Amino acid sequence: MKTCNKCHIEKPKSEFYKKTTAADGLFWWCRDCHKVYVKTKYASAYADKEFAAKESKRVREYLKQNPEKDRRNWPTGAEAIANNAKYRHGKAKRTPKWLTKNEIWMMEEAYILAALRTKMFGFPWEVDHIIPLRGKLASGLHVPHNLQVIPKVLNRDKSNQFMVN
Repeated sequence: MKTCNKCHIEKPKSEFYKKTTAADGLFWWCRDCHKVYVKTKYASAYADKEFAAKESKRVREYLKQNPEKDRRNWPTGAEAIANNAKYRHGKAKRTPKWLTKNEIWMMEEAYILAALRTKMFGFPWEVDHIIPLRGKLASGLHVPHNLQVIPKVLNRDKSNQFMVN
């Protein structure tokens, strides 16, 4: 049982959303209180027609300046499948035949570690190639010493770049 910080009613733990960063792993408000809060927050914000129009205009301007962020322009269907296949093929080409079973195991462990960290910390982690597989300055190999587990945000910021010191 847990007491909701909003309505102060003791309820079973199943009545609370999960929150991995909380000490007990649960959100501090019960599901009912959280739903009411979210509905009122967004209803009041978008009931204001002027605010809704401003927000809509701001998003349109942003997407005009940053077309790569617009999900409507992202590849779908056959094009997305082809891009994925191209990535997998490139990774396979850059995985040397001379890798030992232990090195392959180490690479698999990196992906498992990324999944565990995602579950533990509550935000996505990815396996990153320190020297990108298809970089402008250098192209690396898919080998254990070229892998690092970092948060997805940092991996996306790094993009396909290799920082030369």
